[in-house]
Amino acid sequence: MKKTLVFLPLAFSLAFCASNTQIKKFYEDALKERLEGVKVEILKREKLPDTDFEAVTVKFSAKGMSQEDLIFTKDNIIAPDIIDVKQNISYKQSYELKKMEKERENFSKKALKELEKEKMIISLGDKNKPLLYVFSDPECPYCRMHLKNIRQELKTHQMKLILTPVHGISAFDKAALIYKESKNAKSDEEKIKILEKYYDEKIAHYSQRGANSLKVDEKEVDAVQKLYQKYSSLGLRAVPMIVEAK
Repeated sequence: MKKTLVFLPLAFSLAFCASNTQIKKFYEDALKERLEGVKVEILKREKLPDTDFEAVTVKFSAKGMSQEDLIFTKDNIIAPDIIDVKQNISYKQSYELKKMEKERENFSKKALKELEKEKMIISLGDKNKPLLYVFSDPECPYCRMHLKNIRQELKTHQMKLILTPVHGISAFDKAALIYKESKNAKSDEEKIKILEKYYDEKIAHYSQRGANSLKVDEKEVDAVQKLYQKYSSLGLRAVPMIVEAK
């Protein structure tokens, strides 16, 4: 009798949440017409504290790519997010922040080994100050915001910029030109001016190279693309990404 009572809460919980089979079928049916060969896996389930909902981590795979997402289930309901207005918490946002922080930590550990020997770097600041590695993109709005505050940041840190564009052809062109022109810069201020020139949002985006596009050396652009691919393979997913040197 005691054993039965111990397992009753678990049985009750599972009976009133969508099963793994139901969740998989729902998403496979919903996605099969748009994404051929999609596979759905349930990676993890856990009850949300003080609620009747369960959080379910789902993995979607197709064409050699995969992505994880968090959903929530109660009774016959599947929801993309649960918001607690009393605690001012979005469970989905909390999950995404924790996931992002974990990915950042994993990337930092892997990237540091490469960064210590990296040659495609724009160095700024006093070498005696704590070192920050910054992955950046000339066409990223958040990278532009970071650049606006760079002089202030250099008061407390030295910085090494690695240009790893995520915004396409023109961003790679600009990165290549920044690397090229920075080699002749004689001071931090000259390097920052070069960065500001190419990070300026008034410089148009070019999805394809044409008559008005930036004049670049293909080999230099190729080097930037390889640089991006190297750190992307280590887990770089977004910029700006800041890695503290240990």
